[in-house]
Amino acid sequence: MKLDKLMYLTVHVMTPGILLAVGLLRGHFIRAKPVSTNLMDNLSVIAIYYMISSGIWLFNMRTIRNIAENEQHQ
Repeated sequence: MKLDKLMYLTVHVMTPGILLAVGLLRGHFIRAKPVSTNLMDNLSVIAIYYMISSGIWLFNMRTIRNIAENEQHQ
């Protein structure tokens, strides 16, 4: 798989999924929060994560493409 696609998959799919799963389990078993409150809190954290990671992704898109192209030429 190309480096840029792997990075995108990691940053925008795998990491939020892991954050959601860990947050839901922590809220349910450790903090004993109601499901609706727990879900709302975790989705808010993931929304903030998406905004920050998307901004960083956009500002570094050229660098990411250059690195991916250099990896293909080697």
